[in-house]
Amino acid sequence: MKVYIDIGHGERGDPGAVSGSFVEHQMNIKVAHAFANRIQQNGWEVKVEQGNLEMGDSARAANNFGADLLLSFHFNAGGGDRGEVIYSWEPGALELANAVAEGIKRAGQTEVRVYKSKANSSGTAEYFGILRVSKMPAVIVEPCFIDNPVDRQIADTDEELKHIGYCIADALAEYYGGDEMIYKTLNDVPDWGKPLVKKLIDRKSLAGDGKGNINLPESTLKTLVILEREGVLKK
Repeated sequence: MKVYIDIGHGERGDPGAVSGSFVEHQMNIKVAHAFANRIQQNGWEVKVEQGNLEMGDSARAANNFGADLLLSFHFNAGGGDRGEVIYSWEPGALELANAVAEGIKRAGQTEVRVYKSKANSSGTAEYFGILRVSKMPAVIVEPCFIDNPVDRQIADTDEELKHIGYCIADALAEYYGGDEMIYKTLNDVPDWGKPLVKKLIDRKSLAGDGKGNINLPESTLKTLVILEREGVLKK
């Protein structure tokens, strides 16, 4: 699968929504790159928006890339209390939106509204340029409202923003398929395996490539966890 990742706002210095120290564009960057890193581990080919492109230009970059899917990462504002996924008119976009919504829920959002992009004033084309110009199933992703202190609890730290990206990537990999997950570094390892991996690294039983990359397949990690629980691994 080939996926294009649009990072919402940034063009002409536009920060997107702002609520105190929470700035949408900066949050979008963190979620988008976490998603990109995670989905690449599943063997997907990824292109992340280069520079702060206008929406139409970003969509055309996705078209030129030959992307199968497009995700445009954003955060909402206006006092709501939910996640939202807006999908394009292209066939397959609803299925993409539902998979993304599942990922947002896994990240801790209790309600996610999924809906089709509205039409422009003429009623003949889609309102959002990123969805209108793109030629593949595309969605705008809004995990929460950053001006709602309760709703943004799933996204108010860098680790939580990364977690959102990871959860969406995992949900898409499950729906569309992909190669086996490869954990490149200790930070990529899920919480259920991280203590064991850290222990193996500390005692040099897991050396990796010497540059901080462990390149650990998920199947191997699961086997190691089972062996530890059964007392096979040395303490």
